[in-house]
Amino acid sequence: MITTRNILEKFIYLLTFSLLFFSPVPFGSVEPGAKFILQLQAFLLFLLWLFWSMHSRDNSKLNIKNYLPILTFVLICLFQITPLPEFILATLSKNSFEIWGKNQTILASIGFAGESSMFTISLYPHATWEETMLLLSYIAFGFVVSRMFTAEGQIKTLLIPVFGVSIFEAAYGIYQSLVNSSMGTATGFATGTFVNHNHFAGFLEMSIPLALGYVLSLGEWHDKRSKSFFKNLVSSDNFQKQILILFLLGMMLLVIFFSGSRMGIFSTVLSLAFFYLTYSSFRKNGVKKAWMIFFVIAIAVIYGLWIGLYPIFERFLKVEVDAPVRILVWKDILSVIKDFPLFGTGFGTFSYVYPLYKKYMEAPLVYTYAHNDYLQLIIETGILGFLSIITALILFLISRVRNLGLLSQRENHFRFFLGLGALSGIVSLLIHSLADFNLHIPSNALYFAFLIGLLNALQTRG
Repeated sequence: MITTRNILEKFIYLLTFSLLFFSPVPFGSVEPGAKFILQLQAFLLFLLWLFWSMHSRDNSKLNIKNYLPILTFVLICLFQITPLPEFILATLSKNSFEIWGKNQTILASIGFAGESSMFTISLYPHATWEETMLLLSYIAFGFVVSRMFTAEGQIKTLLIPVFGVSIFEAAYGIYQSLVNSSMGTATGFATGTFVNHNHFAGFLEMSIPLALGYVLSLGEWHDKRSKSFFKNLVSSDNFQKQILILFLLGMMLLVIFFSGSRMGIFSTVLSLAFFYLTYSSFRKNGVKKAWMIFFVIAIAVIYGLWIGLYPIFERFLKVEVDAPVRILVWKDILSVIKDFPLFGTGFGTFSYVYPLYKKYMEAPLVYTYAHNDYLQLIIETGILGFLSIITALILFLISRVRNLGLLSQRENHFRFFLGLGALSGIVSLLIHSLADFNLHIPSNALYFAFLIGLLNALQTRG
């Protein structure tokens, strides 16, 4: 019998799969139309989940304490676009008040409306509102994933579009590399369906540890007999699937190199090291497990040497030339932080504010992003916004690592390995964000929210 709950559940699955599979395809959903569709689907998904939860027997309680830091950040963003009396704005953000006053004088001199006594902390409220709504769409998506897909079968189904689009992007990236190589284009790095090769690498680096965790979860770990790691890992029932995923995993790692993204390669290597070290801390014989990661890397390197990795090595040699450019931008940024320390200039306003402070960076370049998500966050939301996000991340990472230890003790290998993969993907993008702006690419930010939601779902009923 088809019920309302079943119909809602099917629509939830459909929208979730659609977001996971199609969000990276149209240039990472950076275009306004694709970004709007992404937000619309995410909010519709959340609305359907609300209706579904009304018809569900699942009465699991929502611990609001876990969401306080991120809710605090959202409230700060909304406060930034709240009109405030002059004396309050001048107290909270003196420079915002002065800029609004100068703008009002200039507008009045050319015939625009008269004076106003209410202003916002954000220097461009519309941009702050748009960025806040985009953030809420990511939160809504991650929240639904964490609450809806908690059973093992549901999680496995959820991995289909994730691995499907990752393999498609990797295959397309290798094709681009082969074409560029045949045409003698040394600097034509793989970008997949993304505009920028760094964001292409940022997308794939979140999937690689997740795929590695899934391969490990397929082993016959429940057999209590004393067996070698290899015999535990290789499952007679899943052997062919494991070999196939390992090959595809090597292909994804290879295309990270072909992307030419230095931070992408660096972050991926560190995420695999984090995967291994975290696993070793929970397993007494964990030191013997490193061969799995080495095997995957070997596949990528051998194939890469056959095709040619020289352009990638050459790009790493130029890091000393390229790095000072971003450092100059970051030096300019310090002046912005000094002038707007508490609440920032407004979430999403960096591209409008930076030209006013462009001093050290004299080249005629337009910087829409700071190439450092953390510095940009401080500029736009101030110390209060930055601390709320960092607090949320630290508390989340600590609690998830602790829960991984509990899953390891319970020998719930499926949730443990997959959770470790999701956590490693999160760590990878956090590292990459030190020198790039992947979290401002809608599809990558959505996948980041997905990994957080998946990690919560894996540890909900472990």
